[in-house]
Amino acid sequence: GEGGFGTVYKGLVNDKPVAVKKLNPMDDVSLDELRVQFSQEIQTLKVLKHENLVDMVGFSCDGQHPCLVYAFMANGSLLDRLACLEGSPPLSWQQRCLIAEGVARGLEYLHSNHHIHRDVKSANILLDEKFVAKISDFGLTRASAKRTSTTMMTERIVGTRAYMAPEALRGEITPRSDVFSFGVVLLELLSGLPPADENREPQFLMEVRYDIDDEDEELTLEDFLDKKMGDWE
Repeated sequence: GEGGFGTVYKGLVNDKPVAVKKLNPMDDVSLDELRVQFSQEIQTLKVLKHENLVDMVGFSCDGQHPCLVYAFMANGSLLDRLACLEGSPPLSWQQRCLIAEGVARGLEYLHSNHHIHRDVKSANILLDEKFVAKISDFGLTRASAKRTSTTMMTERIVGTRAYMAPEALRGEITPRSDVFSFGVVLLELLSGLPPADENREPQFLMEVRYDIDDEDEELTLEDFLDKKMGDWE
């Protein structure tokens, strides 16, 4: 398949299925910048190990195209499963709750170890054969100061617009931005809707929070829920 920065292949290592991500230069990302992100992902995943982070099996930096090797995620990305691609059944309410809990645990682990992901989104949340959520794609991750309240600044704005907090759009790097992005993922889990749609009003899913009636929040939320869930009560 095609990923954000290259092509993903399925392979075998010691008779175990793996995903091999071959990094390719993009129009807006140079090979040098890609190698920096490649190195950042390796350094992050060498240090951080958690049930809700993707497991890096190995890597290769020989040749023109660097490769990263991960444990294979049988159920693909959360984005694809919410869209029911390839005829996959809708995620149940219970599955969605467990996925949300897993992502929250993964982010809490990252932040408690002074790392900020900076690109939390459903496309970067992978699901194993038991639908356990695994946060992936650590090329933009930044190590933060040991004080969790510290905010860093950057001139280069990175991330995915539909998930970005206002402070992230100003170049601030803070754990709060990851939490904001996670909130958008929660909206996706509840509604089954994509994070952005040019033909929808509002275009960005994050903006639907303005449509929720404070006086009758429960009724509004129920109207907003993904009708494909069969076990919502």
